[in-house]
Amino acid sequence: MYDKKSTEELNSYVRLALPLMSEHKVLVTPRNYAVWFEYVAGSNNELNKTIDTMVDKGENFSEEKNETLYLRFCAEKDENELRKLREDLQQILVTILSEVTQLSGQTEKCGSLVSNSVAKLSEEASIQEIKNVANEIVSETKAIGEFGKTVQQRLKETTEELEVLHEEFEQAKTESLEDFLTGVPNRKAFDERLNMSASIATSDNNDLCLLMIDIDHFKRFNDEYGHIVGDEVLRFVARKVKEIVRGRDFLARFGGEEFVVILPQTPLPGAKTVGENIRRFFAQSKLKAVATSKNLGTITVSIGAACYRPAEPLAKFIDRSDQALYFAKNTGRNRVATESDLVNRDTNNTK
Repeated sequence: MYDKKSTEELNSYVRLALPLMSEHKVLVTPRNYAVWFEYVAGSNNELNKTIDTMVDKGENFSEEKNETLYLRFCAEKDENELRKLREDLQQILVTILSEVTQLSGQTEKCGSLVSNSVAKLSEEASIQEIKNVANEIVSETKAIGEFGKTVQQRLKETTEELEVLHEEFEQAKTESLEDFLTGVPNRKAFDERLNMSASIATSDNNDLCLLMIDIDHFKRFNDEYGHIVGDEVLRFVARKVKEIVRGRDFLARFGGEEFVVILPQTPLPGAKTVGENIRRFFAQSKLKAVATSKNLGTITVSIGAACYRPAEPLAKFIDRSDQALYFAKNTGRNRVATESDLVNRDTNNTK
């Protein structure tokens, strides 16, 4: 977006963004910086209006609000980058096909190859499918003879370009699915995995459960010790939960101080047991700040658990787990609640 701007102009945005972030007490993280760089650059009118309105109303730029601004106005760039890399891959292969036809002189043979290969290069073609097309072209052109030598050299050069782009694609894909602070999968990765897990559970007639984990009183903890220590706590929680759950289970940061764990092939009682293991670990742990070794005491977590019902909308599944979480928080925190507790609560309320 900024290719045509001068270095001096880009540097001026840097000088403007950082003081503004400091003025509004916005923690300097890669995501927050991306938002405020966009703001001072004036390239996104809707973002500027949103921030200006928040400033006029005297709103605080909390961690949750900063995350919302990033996801709403900046996260889409990851998708655009992946889309551009895919188009580059396809363009390279189309170029190969064109050169095969021109250099070989065997129009009929190559015409068929071109036709079949282009048909496989749909917009939704995966990286592996695109590479398979390239391999087919290499195989077919080996029989072309002298013309094939020239083609093979060009194919070799282009295949090297393809490998570089493939690496860039995979790197961009990994970065777009990873939470920058904790290193665990992010909300987008969670949505993709939950959709896949629900499909598998339905087809295999297996149980599928979801844990929603929230750090108790995290805001108060953040206010007392500061955001840097708060970030340490988030990383600590993510690391320890990942160590506790099994290899096939899937941990992700849901947003703010909330984490989620997808539990394939796990019934609700089993999910509650996993939740209790997680809750008990943190309740018994003593924290120290990494930089200062200051004793931070104990943090606790509240956890909600729900079981997937075949064919139900995933939003309802997530919401049931979320309701169980809030039931746990509203009934004392540092506990695990399941959707069964919600049923019992509703039954008692109607008596």
